[in-house]
Amino acid sequence: MKNNWHWNGYGFKAMGTRVYIWLYSNTPNSSEILQDIQSTFDSMERRLSRFLPHSELSLLNCTTAHEFRASPTLFSVMEAAKWAASATGGIFDPTILGALETAGYNRSFETIAAEQPAVPAPTPNYQPGGFAGVTLNPATRHIGKPPGLKIDLGGIGKGWTVDRTADRLAGNAPFLVNAGGDLYAYGTPPEHSAWRVDIPHPTHSKQIIARLNIADRAVATSSITRRRWLRGNVPMHHLIDPRTGRPANTDLQSVTVVARRTVVAEVFAKTALILGARDGFSFLESLLDVAGLLVTADNRILATPQMAAYLYPMPDILPIETPATVNTAKI
Repeated sequence: MKNNWHWNGYGFKAMGTRVYIWLYSNTPNSSEILQDIQSTFDSMERRLSRFLPHSELSLLNCTTAHEFRASPTLFSVMEAAKWAASATGGIFDPTILGALETAGYNRSFETIAAEQPAVPAPTPNYQPGGFAGVTLNPATRHIGKPPGLKIDLGGIGKGWTVDRTADRLAGNAPFLVNAGGDLYAYGTPPEHSAWRVDIPHPTHSKQIIARLNIADRAVATSSITRRRWLRGNVPMHHLIDPRTGRPANTDLQSVTVVARRTVVAEVFAKTALILGARDGFSFLESLLDVAGLLVTADNRILATPQMAAYLYPMPDILPIETPATVNTAKI
């Protein structure tokens, strides 16, 4: 009966962030289903985290063997990473872990100490396009990589896990999964035409810069304003430009992307952020079924053409520049 339908909310910590799930259901065991999702996140973290010394990814990074036989989970995420590197012309490259560690991000962010060590030297022998040297054999699930090459699957692993959660829950009732801003919204809440997702300003979290109407879509935001630290007097952040091996020198603060899958949104948001305002806007504008919202260093908000389908009109927010007003030559 209709009065048996109700909201179930569940939150937990995983993959270095808070995960929240909202499920509208009349299923008696919905609480068990949500707890099972937490187990899925925990299992993925044990396989994909670079911070756990005995994770499968850590074992891959440390191996000296010519080939490493991976579990179906690790191999699937590596396949997604291989696609991402190809789709972005190598701008998304998970093999920058050595450069990331050199910049100071060599442990989970919440444990990075307050001290300011000497400014690091450039990554020794850093070579752009490292993922081109990774081989994947689907028949045997063997992964091959050059000795010493280290892989970070943090962002894409989180997006991949959100997508697996969405696959697990789809087909029954409306739900939303949010893992630290990487989210998937399925169906529509009762008496609404879509989920309303607020996008906060990258440096003023209480200020909303846009409200999106989302249904059966993923949203991911990439930003350089949160995970920042100093090495000496040099500011660092976690987004490495694989062309230089250094934290990206970008004129964007954040990029939000709407796409059909969370992995796609995560990859393209990070790529646009590294590329910067002009090239990042052009990159997102060229993609089919992908919408982007870019916040520049001087607080301009740029929306690609497809974002118009998701923007919910809101008074008293910063103006959003659409393709009719954006002059990319001046970005």
